[in-house]
Amino acid sequence: MLVREIMTCPAFSVHRESSLNEALQLMAERKVTSLPVVDDEDVLVGVLSEIDLLRRAVEADRRAHATPVHESEPLPESVGEIMTPNPRTTTESSDVADLITLFTTSSFKSLPVVRGRRLIGVISRSDVIRALWRSDEELTADLRAVFHDYGQDSWNIEVHHGVVQVTGTGTTRERDIAAAIAHSVLGVRRVHVTPPVEA
Repeated sequence: MLVREIMTCPAFSVHRESSLNEALQLMAERKVTSLPVVDDEDVLVGVLSEIDLLRRAVEADRRAHATPVHESEPLPESVGEIMTPNPRTTTESSDVADLITLFTTSSFKSLPVVRGRRLIGVISRSDVIRALWRSDEELTADLRAVFHDYGQDSWNIEVHHGVVQVTGTGTTRERDIAAAIAHSVLGVRRVHVTPPVEA
């Protein structure tokens, strides 16, 4: 599964000169946890996350403190003041399996998708979850259609809980091709290609 097949495009984003109010409203209304930050040419210059906002966008309430609250630095006004610059990104041709590893071993919930330096989309953990949920019947129908389109009708295809079993006679190269075809179908989690069992 490739990033371009499941990413959200176009991505919700903010300009670095946008006000924090604009960013807060967009994040609240769209229920996103971060926003890519772009310049006038849609070049990615940073990311604004919930953490960035929580760290800097709220001043201490004096009513909640027994001792005097020290004067804090002025509240930021623009996104560019508190965004995280030079964010981690991915590309549309990246393997979603690699991103799953990143998502499960780090605090990243989403990544901007870039072409060169231009923002073209966002991929999130939610996008991956949505892509993984497809019924076995739906996957089987799509797999058979794709195998047919490639002239590979001789393979037997079975799907159980998103895991694809491809059975048939073929060389190692032909089995590799069959596996690649199966992996191209959205929602396939794992592929096994095996020769038929002899009676």
